[in-house]
Amino acid sequence: MKKRLEHKMRVKGQERIAKETFRMTLDAAQAPFDFLAGTFLNIALPDGRFLLRRPLSIFSASKERNELSVIYKILGEGTRSLAQVAPGQILSVVGPLGTGFPIQSDAKRVLLIGGGVGVPPLYELGCRLKKEGTQVTSVLGFRDRESVFCEAEFQTLGNTIICTDDGSYGDHGLVTEAIATHGLDFDVLYACGPSPMLRAVDETFQGKKKGYLSFEERMACGIGACYGCMTPTKAGLRRVCTDGPVFSLGEVVYHD
Repeated sequence: MKKRLEHKMRVKGQERIAKETFRMTLDAAQAPFDFLAGTFLNIALPDGRFLLRRPLSIFSASKERNELSVIYKILGEGTRSLAQVAPGQILSVVGPLGTGFPIQSDAKRVLLIGGGVGVPPLYELGCRLKKEGTQVTSVLGFRDRESVFCEAEFQTLGNTIICTDDGSYGDHGLVTEAIATHGLDFDVLYACGPSPMLRAVDETFQGKKKGYLSFEERMACGIGACYGCMTPTKAGLRRVCTDGPVFSLGEVVYHD
């Protein structure tokens, strides 16, 4: 039987966790939980002015509590409208969607690399890896001190290094610089964040390490029908929403 993708989910909680950054918890009693970490939900905004849904990565999932949570940053009027949603409201949610992060069962040491709103999907992945007995190290980059979120949650997974662009908190500089400075070694890396960060990670480690990158891209339908989120790869153009958002190191071709 084909799984139902569209669900009506009640908002259980909404809280501000950093500068213009919110965590929303959804009642997911009717949603499937057999998905890979790194997949996303496509959420319809309650304001009828907005036609397109907003794709938001799953931050955490609890089958025991029937909850899914997402983290998002206010980037425009759509996400500003989402931040006004109150507990008890019902949202139309499609998902989980996308390919997600494949788990490498033979990896004993894993490095999670996140940048800004690319950080959230790495937490659920880290939780699953830790349950498997994998050593998890995280390097997370943010713009400034006020933008840092979920440091404590990642610390429960293992050693966590925070970087800020302006040096106001943690290491001053890029995540790739922090990895070199701290002499971090690992078997597999998983990364999610803005394209310049992913490109730097890709160019630093492809051919040297095994790894997977999750790309952020504007989406219209989220299910591969509109071809609005095409990205160039060595195998040709691919849809981020269905062929991704996760691709292997060395797979994506970057624009100069």
